[in-house]
Amino acid sequence: MTSERPWAYSAFRVEVRGSRRLSPRFLRLTLAGESLRHFAPWGLDQRIKIVLPLSGGGIAEFGLLDEPTPHPSEWYSRWRALAEAERNVLRTYTPSAIRSEQGEIDVDFFLHEPAGPASAWAASARPGDQLVVTGPDARMGRTGYGIHWNPGEARRFLLVADETAYPAVRNILRSLAPEAHADVLLEVTDHADDVLSQDAPRNANVRVSIRGKQPETGVETAVRDWGETRGTMARDDGEFYAWLAGEAGSITRVRRYLTRDLGISKERVAFLGYWRVGGPLVG
Repeated sequence: MTSERPWAYSAFRVEVRGSRRLSPRFLRLTLAGESLRHFAPWGLDQRIKIVLPLSGGGIAEFGLLDEPTPHPSEWYSRWRALAEAERNVLRTYTPSAIRSEQGEIDVDFFLHEPAGPASAWAASARPGDQLVVTGPDARMGRTGYGIHWNPGEARRFLLVADETAYPAVRNILRSLAPEAHADVLLEVTDHADDVLSQDAPRNANVRVSIRGKQPETGVETAVRDWGETRGTMARDDGEFYAWLAGEAGSITRVRRYLTRDLGISKERVAFLGYWRVGGPLVG
């Protein structure tokens, strides 16, 4: 049963319930709110928007908290019209866990150096701090909005990701059937802060590369190495599917290599730019 709402996402008022360091560079915040009982537990690479509080606290008035939540074509344009100092910072994340029945979600923050607004806020967040997230509303039924992972009947996978996409990779790996196989190519900073390999399932072959400072990043080199040994097989395999997520420039180049150089069908390569060198992807 679905409710009459203008689109698939809703705004949820939440507060920080707890925080836990997963590693020196990863911080998990548990966000809680009664309205999260309507948060749809689709998981996978589900995108949500974190609406950070203003420096003095609170959310500016731009229609986001109207009930029902309006379509972004309405509230986003009003947000853009605000003076920069008067509008909340927006960032996109993927929940690492969803517990709708408890009114909770977990969000893992990679703490960038130097810290951006989201990293700085997360590092200083304390229980009781209030903010807003937008995410899928179960009252709309399963719409699939905000999910790029759509492998169909595929059973063999290539996952390529940097730290910003680790929560999505972890969710995806949990969803794979036991008979599936995934080659997972991860990229980390020079700190080698890898918090995913340790709990990867047995059917995932994980390789971790250092990003480095060359124009071609570590994971791009790893993809080329993968292509030399498995590219032809992947091109001709109707049950192959690739999923790429991370820095927009690097991921675009990886996709181009897979589709143009290796000849893998574009329909079997999903890609998401989570950030770009020099700044975030806000929209």
